[in-house]
Amino acid sequence: MNFADKIKFCFFFVPFLMSTSPGIAANNNPFGSVKNSSIILPRRFGTWDSKTSISISFVRLPEDWVETSVDAPMLQLSNKIGLPLGFTFESSFQSIYVSNQLRFGLRWNVEIRKFSFAAGLDAGMLFGKMDIAGFNNKAQGWMLYPAASIGFHTKELAFTISAERNTIQALTLSSGNAETSGFKNFKSGQTISIYLEQRLWKNHVVILGLLNNFQKFYFPAWPAFSAFNRRYYIPQFYLGLVL
Repeated sequence: MNFADKIKFCFFFVPFLMSTSPGIAANNNPFGSVKNSSIILPRRFGTWDSKTSISISFVRLPEDWVETSVDAPMLQLSNKIGLPLGFTFESSFQSIYVSNQLRFGLRWNVEIRKFSFAAGLDAGMLFGKMDIAGFNNKAQGWMLYPAASIGFHTKELAFTISAERNTIQALTLSSGNAETSGFKNFKSGQTISIYLEQRLWKNHVVILGLLNNFQKFYFPAWPAFSAFNRRYYIPQFYLGLVL
């Protein structure tokens, strides 16, 4: 399945599946608004309430990095826990085989009728290893992600737009036992994302997303880190399920 087919699958077949789900067709859903089951939508959680989701993303890497267009799938496990005073603690683990990131942070959430807002800061720890085809390369580092989002929901749908910056606090790339390069306080770029959430059945919600990455460094592709000092557009299509 090429990149265009994956886009069609995410934005045509999945909405069709959503529209035919019995959990969506019923207007008197006993589980209430999709807001109560969402994980992307900025909202206040009850203290210690928790939501977990799994997802797969399809990433199109720049040709300058990999010499040809590559569509790489990335798996993610996410969790959000409610805290007092409208705060939430959010964590996720992302993996693309040779690259992994553990990310966690706080959000402060405000709700005004059907609209909601959130702002916060995440920290991400990168650890990667590529020991295939004669390579023995490693990557270690950590990043900061200041972020903000705005959401709107109806009874069955939740829309979210989010924006975040990516600043690399420290990054070390090595080959064997030799350090090949290191970076500190490196401003990589930003990501603007659009998400749609809709209930499939009971408290389970499907998530569709388009992440527009404008980055100099993109953690899943650290082995192909470009020497060019410019930002690249890296589209990422996201398909998730709230468990």
